[in-house]
Amino acid sequence: MVAEMIGIDLGTTNSAVGHSTGSDLEILPNTRGDRLTPSVVAFDGRTALVGAQAVNQAVQYPNHTVFSAKRYMGTDEEILLGEEGDKSAFTPEEIAALVLKKLCRDAEDALGRSVDTAVITVPAYFNDRQRQATKHAGEIAGLTVERILNEPTAACLAYGLRTGTDQTVLVYDLGGGTFDSSLIEISGSVFEVIATNGDTNLGGDDWDARIVDWLEEHLSVEHGATIDDPVTTARMFDAAKQAKHELSTRQRTQITIPFLELGGDTYDIERTLTRTQFEQLTEDLTEETITLCEELFEPTAYTPASVDEVLLVGGATRMPSVRERVGEFFGTQPATRVNPDEAVALGAAAQAAILDEDTLPVPDDDSGEVPVGRTTADVPTTRDAADIVLLTVTPQSVGIEAHRSSPDDTYYDVLISRNTPIPANETKLYSTVVDDQKYVFISVHQGEGSLSKTELLDEFKIGPLPLRPAGKPDIEVSFAVDQDGLLQVSAEDVDHEIGDEIAIESVFGLAAEEISAMKQNLPALR
Repeated sequence: MVAEMIGIDLGTTNSAVGHSTGSDLEILPNTRGDRLTPSVVAFDGRTALVGAQAVNQAVQYPNHTVFSAKRYMGTDEEILLGEEGDKSAFTPEEIAALVLKKLCRDAEDALGRSVDTAVITVPAYFNDRQRQATKHAGEIAGLTVERILNEPTAACLAYGLRTGTDQTVLVYDLGGGTFDSSLIEISGSVFEVIATNGDTNLGGDDWDARIVDWLEEHLSVEHGATIDDPVTTARMFDAAKQAKHELSTRQRTQITIPFLELGGDTYDIERTLTRTQFEQLTEDLTEETITLCEELFEPTAYTPASVDEVLLVGGATRMPSVRERVGEFFGTQPATRVNPDEAVALGAAAQAAILDEDTLPVPDDDSGEVPVGRTTADVPTTRDAADIVLLTVTPQSVGIEAHRSSPDDTYYDVLISRNTPIPANETKLYSTVVDDQKYVFISVHQGEGSLSKTELLDEFKIGPLPLRPAGKPDIEVSFAVDQDGLLQVSAEDVDHEIGDEIAIESVFGLAAEEISAMKQNLPALR
């Protein structure tokens, strides 16, 4: 059986699989015939449910179900599923691997052949730990991960292939759990990311939470009741999500939750929420995305007026208040020629075709529109994958904790700045700060601003060093960021060839033996 490479949009709320046929880019349906699969996992102690089946039992068995696990990627968070006294522990990578395994199984059913290789997308603002975790999740699922691709870049690729015009595009990507904004220049077959900014803990889930807060306040004021039960919490969030969706097409919605058990008593919730009320409850969340867009332009020569087209990606961009505020900020109405739920997966499929050196099909858009200034005959149907060039950037600065004149006088010394084109390499010389120093400790950080505002990625030491006065050794520290945005660090005492090299994974990531064990022990899918 011939193996296949696919493109996967591993989303917080929903995931999708894209595939290139050589003449078209398409979304592969799951076994239910749906084009999107909820990124929800349930575990009954023996087997795992993923997708709609997991969602359907979530309200009844909330302790067995996990939503939005993508928000925990790159952390050492332990996800516990099961009842008290009988809980099973999972890492975020294992939960993501179950989703990926389900997506691959469904893709194999749709294609009629095996799938062993994938391009997997991540939020552009994912840090090194989160990217490593995503790659590990793919490996646990049994995949060879050929590329980690930024979601906005993927969406812009799918969009740019269709339009075929030179332009400056701002991708506004608001998903279920994350937000990204990326500025991308399309020039011929070159897609160049200029800058990116975002928040990996801001997404549609936060809009849902505001409705839940509003309902909780009502319960507290009217009945003096508070939520203290996971089943009740699950029912509240389920109702909130449904209300949010309805308010995207209606001016008001009725939230009904019968027989809600709180503190031993039972209540019926029957409340009307208007779109205006909802927008007031969430106005600050929308404004936070605009602030992140503003910050995106600060280190560039571009302004919002430089943007030719605004591309909305992610299901949360269907909220009217988001669309209106984005249009107001950029002075132009966002593009409607792409499906915000599918653009990323189609772009991932296009990247897979590029890596496969295949003919790259041009995807149809959903509007049936022909780009301005062009005719139907002008719009290409295929392009040579070898002609497409993707140039992206590192989303956050990376550097080390350095010392000025004493061990206590520390600062964050950036080696590779945010928005540097990747792959990128940088080397700097450092030295000791005390006489006869036997070891040099290298603490690798990622982020912006002062040392206290950054995240520790990893730390290691080199030595023992020959005894020398302070300032005499030449310690060479080298950073390299690859096409996946993953960081490699090495350090060496160049005079004596004493050194070490690490992939930034030993503190927060997984060793090869751990990945192999997780792969073997991953629960079977039901």
